[in-house]
Amino acid sequence: MSWTILIPDRISEVGVPEQTVFGQDVEWITPSATEASDIPNKDWKRADAILAWHDLEYDHELIERLDNCKILVRVGVGYDNVDLGAAADAGIPVCNVPDYGTNDVADHTMALMLSLWRGIPYYNERAKNSNQGWKWESDISMRRLNNARLAIIGFGRIGTAVAHRARGFGMDTVVYDPYLPDGYEKSVAVERVRDLKEAVRNADIVTIHTPLTAETEMMVDQSFLSVMNDDSVLINTARGGLVSLDALYDVLRNGTLRAAGLDVLEQEPPESDHPLIKAWRQQPSWIQGRLTITPHAAFYCDEALTEMREKAARTAYVYLNTNQLWNCVNESEFKKTNIF
Repeated sequence: MSWTILIPDRISEVGVPEQTVFGQDVEWITPSATEASDIPNKDWKRADAILAWHDLEYDHELIERLDNCKILVRVGVGYDNVDLGAAADAGIPVCNVPDYGTNDVADHTMALMLSLWRGIPYYNERAKNSNQGWKWESDISMRRLNNARLAIIGFGRIGTAVAHRARGFGMDTVVYDPYLPDGYEKSVAVERVRDLKEAVRNADIVTIHTPLTAETEMMVDQSFLSVMNDDSVLINTARGGLVSLDALYDVLRNGTLRAAGLDVLEQEPPESDHPLIKAWRQQPSWIQGRLTITPHAAFYCDEALTEMREKAARTAYVYLNTNQLWNCVNESEFKKTNIF
């Protein structure tokens, strides 16, 4: 059977990952749009499946236009740009690719953590800008990583992968995740803490690995950050909407947080006039070596990108041809009005 597959954003032509899965008997629509309105209505209506990246918002109004769509697959992990309930009401299962970049994001998390803990950005800038900076003494606190207390907030695939890596550095790891099955923490040899603020209160490093939901949005706010130690480090490689940049600016500016490493921001690219972003770009003395931002790249390597695209395409292919669903994220809503 011939299928019509719409890839609305990010790529202008299909590549080997998608073609390997679907073969030749398929029509591809690849407008590389930045807005839903850039795509003709007829293309939305006739698509059998959508392989959605993260640039467009799939709200109720857009989903109502998907007359022929049988499945929507997020080419990636996060699905906060899709109205899951509206998709379920329209009879469209929404799936994601939750495992393609697990190790890559965990590696990036550790890279940010180690870089800031060891003062690499600070030393690099000081050594580069002055021969007077060619010395090992530091204006920032330098402490041993071994036995440092790491708090992992959200203990799914990536949080677990970070815990395994932290063990190799001899870190003392605690985890917070209210949805974690009892006893799972024992199998990974970490300590579980049932209260969020208690988990971060005595931590030297806090790393965030939760999805972005109504429950977790702006979770890292002024109240959260006020509980952290003055000499602690915050890492976020999950979703930008989890961390308040306003609150983060305050604690970095007044010195009640040692450093932060962010791979994700609520708005990407960030607003240039936000005081934290301005300081990051202009590098006044108070922020030097204390804030590292990478451009939503934690997931990325050649192998991960290929795996992500191939698995997204295969998820759509399998459902279209066998009616089997993999990694459906709106299953509970879908079951209310539909039969698998």
